[in-house]
Amino acid sequence: MTEFELIYRYFDQQHQQAAEANALSQSTVLKGLGDDAAVIRLPAESQLVSCVDTLVQGRHFAEDWAQVEALAFAIGFKSVAVNISDIAAMGATPHSILLALALPERLANESWLGEFAKGLFHACTQFGVQLIGGDTTRHDKLVLSVTAQGLLAKDAHPIYRNGAQVGDKVYVSGTLGDACYALHYLDTELGQQLSHRLHMPTPRLQLGQALAQQGGATAMIDVSDGLAQDLKHICLQSSVAIRLDIDKLPTSTSLQQVATAERLRCQLTGGDDYELLFTLPAGVSPPESNTIANTRVTCIGEVVSTTDNSDIEAHIQLSYEGQPITPASPHPFSEMPNLQGFQHFS
Repeated sequence: MTEFELIYRYFDQQHQQAAEANALSQSTVLKGLGDDAAVIRLPAESQLVSCVDTLVQGRHFAEDWAQVEALAFAIGFKSVAVNISDIAAMGATPHSILLALALPERLANESWLGEFAKGLFHACTQFGVQLIGGDTTRHDKLVLSVTAQGLLAKDAHPIYRNGAQVGDKVYVSGTLGDACYALHYLDTELGQQLSHRLHMPTPRLQLGQALAQQGGATAMIDVSDGLAQDLKHICLQSSVAIRLDIDKLPTSTSLQQVATAERLRCQLTGGDDYELLFTLPAGVSPPESNTIANTRVTCIGEVVSTTDNSDIEAHIQLSYEGQPITPASPHPFSEMPNLQGFQHFS
């Protein structure tokens, strides 16, 4: 199968179905697949938001070929969803994606490509985006790189990482830790039960857009590399620290079955939650859950001042049931947890 046969068979025709589900993309994409570049007409006074995320076999999903083949639909879906989560973290409305696909020869077949394309376009339809271009090539491992674009209306406010202020409250959407537990305990009954959180994440688009429209949010990020790790990004960009009340971390009913220390490690350091983590001034309330698809929002801490900008322990101050967690008193852990989340280069 040539590169162009692959594009036309699996990506050119199915993208029309996703485009039809998004009137905004359909009306503003002047040229999509099939040319040297896509052409987009931007609505008047809107702002373009762009991001890119790369998934590599053996780094971001299984090395094992049997699992890669079995998870074709989920890999296609997740490659879109993780980028849409970044668009959500800016408060934007997703618009379109581009796909760069490095494909091993053993996956260039009807079975795998068909399921992968179904997963990708299922995500496009669900999140309202259109595939408008990309590139394909051969590689010995599967590598996917998706660029996503979104739009911010003139009356919406992009939410960056650098605006958190001392006294702000820290909030997170949904629940934390399910995906991490599934990743590490996939062979267990509970791991299988939670595997959908790992393979099919849900970007919190409506919440991000509501925060951008409401105004007041001082900083926001999506939880992809682990709660503590991603909180650190806000701290570094805003030159603050955060007191994190770990007994308040939102937990799914399923994960409540897990021993406290192990559960909290998953919630603090596990990636792939794709929940929104944001700060609001103490006098500002988050959007009501009934206006954001019943998305749960929980206050989990407070922004405090810092005198040390050098390491994560100086930025993330853990507290449990009102008591600081320290090396001398690490309860509920047996020792201080390592707060480093997913490391892309280790």
